[in-house]
Amino acid sequence: MIRALVYINLVVTLCLVAFVSWFFIDQRSVPPSHNTNTSIEKTSGDTSNIDSCGEECKKQIQQAVSSSLATISADTSQVVATAPTVSPPTAEKTQYAYIPLSGPVTTTSTEWTDMPGTDFYLNLNVDYGKDSYVTWAPSLKVAHGNGVVAARIYDVTNKISVNGSEVSVSNESDLTQVESGSLSFWAGNNLYRVQLKSLNTFEVTFGSGRIKIAY
Repeated sequence: MIRALVYINLVVTLCLVAFVSWFFIDQRSVPPSHNTNTSIEKTSGDTSNIDSCGEECKKQIQQAVSSSLATISADTSQVVATAPTVSPPTAEKTQYAYIPLSGPVTTTSTEWTDMPGTDFYLNLNVDYGKDSYVTWAPSLKVAHGNGVVAARIYDVTNKISVNGSEVSVSNESDLTQVESGSLSFWAGNNLYRVQLKSLNTFEVTFGSGRIKIAY
């Protein structure tokens, strides 16, 4: 926008200069009057006015051109100086750790049931830091593809379910992997295990799974 205004200003200035130059050239080329005597008297009286403002006009033209060029230079410098700088992106240093959970194990219970062979210990804050992010992903299925299988991580030490760990799969006769959101573990080196239940007493299966820790 600034650059455009500068060029418009230059064009207007050059047009003004051209007009002034044309005006004085035109005045100097006016044909003599039919009254020869009068023309002779005026000419012979004083010839100093024929081009009396020639030098003055040249000064004004030179000043106008110099001023326009100086304005362009200053505004161009301003545009360059205010151009934003782009910093290169910083690469994130994220590491991942995994805890495998073995299967398969099954149940037909409609109550939460411990899955044998799925126990693990985790001291999250000590081993991976307080800013770590944890999810889990089990593979589940329900017999005949009719019903719902639910799974969760249970904190055996504190006797509570891990917040955010409950997931489910509906009407799937083949093992289907589902991933949880963020898990919230209590502080300390606690014992955890997988629990499973069926919605309608049909056999449900935990095929396998894993805990994923980003830190």
